[in-house]
Amino acid sequence: MANAYLLTYNTALAAGWAYILFLVADTVYNGGWTAEVYERTSLPLKICQTAAGMEVLHSVLGVVKSPFFTTFIQVLSRYWALWGIVEVAPEAVKTGALKLFTVGDVTFQLNLISLLFCWSLTEILRYGFYAAKEAGYVPYPLLWLRYSTFVILYPLGVASEMTMVYLAMPTIRKERPLSFSMPNSINFAFDYYIFCWLAIACYVPGLPELYFHMLRQRKKILGKPSQHAKKAALKVK
Repeated sequence: MANAYLLTYNTALAAGWAYILFLVADTVYNGGWTAEVYERTSLPLKICQTAAGMEVLHSVLGVVKSPFFTTFIQVLSRYWALWGIVEVAPEAVKTGALKLFTVGDVTFQLNLISLLFCWSLTEILRYGFYAAKEAGYVPYPLLWLRYSTFVILYPLGVASEMTMVYLAMPTIRKERPLSFSMPNSINFAFDYYIFCWLAIACYVPGLPELYFHMLRQRKKILGKPSQHAKKAALKVK
């Protein structure tokens, strides 16, 4: 029963993220940019990213062997980036960008498109890998991609998430969304702008640890002779 459920869950989310990646590519190909990408991907993005919360429940119930704390932190950070930043200040993040450098006529920048590219490609491979495991066969190329692409996608994705925060903070500071001040019935005040700074501070020690954890996992899974690794594809956790 659990096997059938997990196969369905992971296949559905792999397909959902593939659809988001298609929408991003199709919009950019047809001349659209961040605002248009936001409008086209908003609903499927919210559905797919929110559905990831089930992974925490899977860990708690023992449906999967993923460690609860790591799973919780990863899902929570995505929830905050989407619901606490992008959806709180959509006008700021869907039109803004952080320019890095220019080569000829091409300007490299971090924006909503780079964020969705990293998220969707990562999740296609991750959920596709889990679905293949539940189906009983993991092709070695998929195994390799699952444990290799994060080397670039993870720091690029985090940098894109922090860019969203950077773009949203002026709006959050000015409008103070999700904040409430005293006096009130519960005699408690909350400033979301300050909370965002505290959340950013939590990224500093947490992100390197998660990154090096994934590097250790990659060495454990792929740091074997190629033939051995191929035979171990079905056994990898």
